[in-house]
Amino acid sequence: MPEASFADLDFKRHLKLDLFPTIWCPGCGIGTIMIELAMVLDEMGMDETNTIIVTGIGCTGRMGSYLKYESVYTLHGRTLPVAEAIKAVRPEMHVVVVAGDGDTASIGGNHLIHAIRRNASLTVLCNNNEIYGLTGGQTGPTTPTGTKTLSSPAGNPNTPINLQGLVRSSPHALYAKTTVYHQLHMRNAIREAIEHDGFSFVDITSQCIENNGRRIGFASANDMLNFYRKTYKRAARDAEHLNPFEIGILTPRTADAGTTNGNGSGVTSTPERPAALPEQPTGPMASATASPGASGATGAALPATDDEKARRRAESQDRAAVMAQLSPEVKLAVAKQELTLTDALTQAGIPIPEWLRTGASAPSGAPVAPGDVQISATGQDPHTEQQPTELDAQKGEAAAEERDPREAKRAEAQRKLSLMQRLPSDVKLRVAKGEMTLADALREAGIDPESVG
Repeated sequence: MPEASFADLDFKRHLKLDLFPTIWCPGCGIGTIMIELAMVLDEMGMDETNTIIVTGIGCTGRMGSYLKYESVYTLHGRTLPVAEAIKAVRPEMHVVVVAGDGDTASIGGNHLIHAIRRNASLTVLCNNNEIYGLTGGQTGPTTPTGTKTLSSPAGNPNTPINLQGLVRSSPHALYAKTTVYHQLHMRNAIREAIEHDGFSFVDITSQCIENNGRRIGFASANDMLNFYRKTYKRAARDAEHLNPFEIGILTPRTADAGTTNGNGSGVTSTPERPAALPEQPTGPMASATASPGASGATGAALPATDDEKARRRAESQDRAAVMAQLSPEVKLAVAKQELTLTDALTQAGIPIPEWLRTGASAPSGAPVAPGDVQISATGQDPHTEQQPTELDAQKGEAAAEERDPREAKRAEAQRKLSLMQRLPSDVKLRVAKGEMTLADALREAGIDPESVG
């Protein structure tokens, strides 16, 4: 791409200049990335009719607001699935993702892995400032080991994520490394990434002077740019790997396109599989919770014996005969499990068969099946639940008064309120504080509590 003077370029028509100056901090590298992207899009004839910008949460996510393109501001880490969805619906559109290293490689790391694996036809521009800038300067996924940040004042103990290794794990993906200082190289990298038919990733080292640079010893954003100028060198044109502090564009490894997911990868061009896979069980799962046993969890269920089949048929016939004695309305209630069969028979005055008396649904008062009585696991009297409780007594008292227990409580509360209204204000306060009872307060006021209905 030939060098062009800033004044001769027509990229400004793609920017919302009425919103300038931008919200980014003075010296931030995101503005430079936006200008270079606008230049490339203008040179390639890409505008709002054929290009969509997808941004995420973070400082970089603001870029969509300043570009005159259709843009989507996604949830944190969700730029890639949204971009893939857009590309799936509108495959003729160019989809460019612009996001920070935290958005892309941390919370969005899982989406990044699978977008690379699927070779999604997307262009990702990663503003890699090695920090969480928007939230104040916490350690991010690309923060170098030993760097002192807001959340690692003693130095980051972790190893930064290897974006180059992640992208290059696919033989179809394009990876480029550049910096905001090397602007011509950045434009070349962005252009090649957009032209690539498949997944492309441009890793752009950028300065965050406010929440990273000054903490690690830089006096200004210009000092950081000079550091990039002196430190980063161009890799050889035919390089297969970029060393630390090298910039370059790594095209897909077409010779390795047949590699596999690790089964012989790098050794054979086809997946290595055993001659024959173990025979798989057939049929529905017998039980999801039962012990697998010799036949495995998906083994076929044991066939029922003739005696078992005969017992089931007899029980079904007996149940049908009993149900036939009930009215259609009751039958429907039993079928909907609104009423047990034993209760339905009891209400209808029909004798309960013996086979219903010994089950869990046996009604109270049904004879217990012969056998030894088993003590409950708690060691308590198994008939304790049959003894009257305080709640039962309250319910009985309320029933005797022919009113609900809540009605009784409401009536008592209203009675107390009417009594309190007859007391002086200072006495009411003492009762409210619990210094004296309501009965004592009434007596003190010359009122007989029992005389008040």
